[in-house]
Amino acid sequence: MFAIQTSEESGRVDRHFVPIGKILKPLLNECVTPVTCYWSLALLLRDEEELKLVFQKFRPPVKMLVPIWRALCAFTDSECTSRHSTVSKPNRSEA
Repeated sequence: MFAIQTSEESGRVDRHFVPIGKILKPLLNECVTPVTCYWSLALLLRDEEELKLVFQKFRPPVKMLVPIWRALCAFTDSECTSRHSTVSKPNRSEA
């Protein structure tokens, strides 16, 4: 099981558990809005139509996401390779 827990300032805690066998592939997504750009970690799940975001409200730096992504890739035996150097070498604004 892979546990996803989010805590809010109000004290509310949401927990979601995802069976490891249901994870097809962990994904690092570059999210671009008109005012900002950030990275998110998502899970491609078997029998699900939508991606499951690991951090729904929190936007951790890519330096934090890459080790989690690599560990999930290794744990799920997913072939996770970076096609872009920005995943392994974040740009100046993300450092």
